[in-house]
Amino acid sequence: MSNKSNGTAFERKFAELLFAEGFWVHCLKDNANGQPFDVIAAKNGRTYVFDCKDCMTERFVMSRIEENQRNAMKLWAETGNQPGLFAIKFSGRIYLLPCRMLEILEENGTKSITEIEARRYGRTFEQWCYSQHRLDKKAKK
Repeated sequence: MSNKSNGTAFERKFAELLFAEGFWVHCLKDNANGQPFDVIAAKNGRTYVFDCKDCMTERFVMSRIEENQRNAMKLWAETGNQPGLFAIKFSGRIYLLPCRMLEILEENGTKSITEIEARRYGRTFEQWCYSQHRLDKKAKK
């Protein structure tokens, strides 16, 4: 399987996981025109954008983040939305890292991160979902 088909498969799987958690989900399919996100998801008044990165090695290389993705996620957050997230898959486990956290790491000279660092600087998908359930409970009170 090629990198592109691996990435597309991961995007679909990630969208399915979000849908199973009760999110409305849409996969964006316009890579030819430089679309800045892969997945958009909404639930209970919160909307999130995700760029999915399937890491086929032991390191996620920061240069895989495109400039249009950085700019779009920055503008997305500046206009009052939830921060943009990168969904990075290492050997089957998905970690969600805020775009801003990856920017800070890069500003400090980081060129790549390992799965251990992804866990340190982000959350597993399961941890993120748990925090979403807590937000849902607070909203219902």
